[in-house]
Amino acid sequence: MISLQANNVYRLTALFIILIIIGVQWGFYQSYTSQFPTFANATTVIHIHGALLMMWLSLLVVQPILIYLKKAKLHRSIGKAAYVLGPLIIISMFLVGKGSYWRGLEFVPETDMLAVLVLDMRGLFSFAIFWALAMAYRKTPSAHMRYMIATGILAIGPGVGRGLMASFDFSLYAALSITDVIDLVIIGVLLGVDLVRKNDFKPYLVVFSVLLVGKVLWQISYSDLWQNFARSYVELLY
Repeated sequence: MISLQANNVYRLTALFIILIIIGVQWGFYQSYTSQFPTFANATTVIHIHGALLMMWLSLLVVQPILIYLKKAKLHRSIGKAAYVLGPLIIISMFLVGKGSYWRGLEFVPETDMLAVLVLDMRGLFSFAIFWALAMAYRKTPSAHMRYMIATGILAIGPGVGRGLMASFDFSLYAALSITDVIDLVIIGVLLGVDLVRKNDFKPYLVVFSVLLVGKVLWQISYSDLWQNFARSYVELLY
């Protein structure tokens, strides 16, 4: 039997992801959605990437609702899509980052593009880590759910960050620094709740640690350490 507390968790998880989707739509409206149907500034890879991510976020809404409705068999059947979507999203993230880097060099100095590369790389590797862990712990519902939620939280930066820039004229650095704090606060609160309730806190501790590394890298993105590493990354893979 699913406890009342667990039921609340599944409902709140679905609501939380819906709020993230709203934030993503807000953030990408000016730079993407509003350009329908011409999408003058978007490539085919960007379209595919966006579609894959929306499918993923939709999955994150549907799956906890199915558990709440006690449709475990359907939950498992639909969940198999994650084995296909995950790798496709990882590939699309890499290709979008690569294309964005070379297009950006036409307008801004290499130093700036190497700094911004932090955003593409941390999104790519963070998603890959959380997805892999979610799949590895698919038979441990508590850990699986937490890592899946973490993949959704990664959408806050690109979505809400763009919204802050478009609606309130924030700089890229300021907008992403703010969303970085939001991410860490959310995971920190969830980690604290697990500690207080004596749940398995390790998944959210892993998520917090991975996110923290990414946030620190953004703060040092103009340092010689990062610039040299990013340049080597570009020479090797781009």
